[in-house]
Amino acid sequence: MEFLEGEGLKKRLLESYSRNPSGWAFVISPSPRSGFLDAVVTGPEEAWMLKIDSLFKPFPTVLGAAAEEAPARPATSFPFGFRKLSPKMILQLLGGGTHGPSEERIAGMLSVLRSKTVVPEEGASYAQGPFVLTDPGKMGLSERQRELDERLTSEMRRFLRTRYPAYG
Repeated sequence: MEFLEGEGLKKRLLESYSRNPSGWAFVISPSPRSGFLDAVVTGPEEAWMLKIDSLFKPFPTVLGAAAEEAPARPATSFPFGFRKLSPKMILQLLGGGTHGPSEERIAGMLSVLRSKTVVPEEGASYAQGPFVLTDPGKMGLSERQRELDERLTSEMRRFLRTRYPAYG
């Protein structure tokens, strides 16, 4: 079993996404046992289980492994992916100096979410998401997926102890 971290994991997922940017989902849940965050990234051809150390820092530590089967995921109205954004749309979504949600901004966000997911190209602007945050334990893992989850937890702890010697 191959565990990937950081740039290697990001590159592998982006390559897979680039082959077929339709039908992806990214679901995150606090782990009920490990203190990390569990994430499942699924696409039309593969699924990945991830461990994330925190959502509260700019560059979290992420460790992942391919899952033999995709875990059950909550239904979502919008697939995960990259959606092209024009500079005009960015300004509209940011509110152009107005505060609070407006009907125009909400309609703009919905139009972005309803737009087709695309493969990102350098130099263009994109929205990335949506990321679905769900309750702990809502992933519905099979026995094999729970075993993979335990191995990811163990590897994440080992990795963090190696990177940060003072880590528990």
